Amino acid sequence: MFGFGKPKKAKALEALKNQGVGGQSVMYSLFIKALKVPNDRVRKIELTYFSLSVLTYVFLRFYKGSEKEQILDDAALYIIEASIPNCGEAISKNQAVTEYQKRYKEYDVLLRPLFSKNDVDPNITLLMHFYERVIQDSAKDSMIQIAAASTLIAQYVLDNIDFVKNEMQT
Repeated sequence: MFGFGKPKKAKALEALKNQGVGGQSVMYSLFIKALKVPNDRVRKIELTYFSLSVLTYVFLRFYKGSEKEQILDDAALYIIEASIPNCGEAISKNQAVTEYQKRYKEYDVLLRPLFSKNDVDPNITLLMHFYERVIQDSAKDSMIQIAAASTLIAQYVLDNIDFVKNEMQT
């Protein structure tokens, strides 16, 4: 009932599920409040793909426990399945998984520079790409808002690093 004695894998899986679902809410707020995007323009399943991509990227690089891939696969599938009924579109689990796998490859390339000292501000590039995926239109007219909100993306990634390093290692 209280989770005492839960195996480490079960605790890690539960924590990842909660972090992944919560991350979508944070990204939704970013689009509605900071980027001033009307709700009807937000493709909610894209919020799932992004938040799950960030969490996956960070988890793979910082989690020290065993069964890393199995825990991550189980959590990702849970998060995708939980998101489908609330995404506002008709999409199958298989289609969502396929789309997520494509998005992870896109975001992986854009997340790497965040951990490099060579790029000037990769947060803007990452947020611009994410914005275009969510809105399904050009980010050209929103670059001022994107530049201003890019620090929120950096903080979101740092929050996920802190989560994996501090909450997932016990």
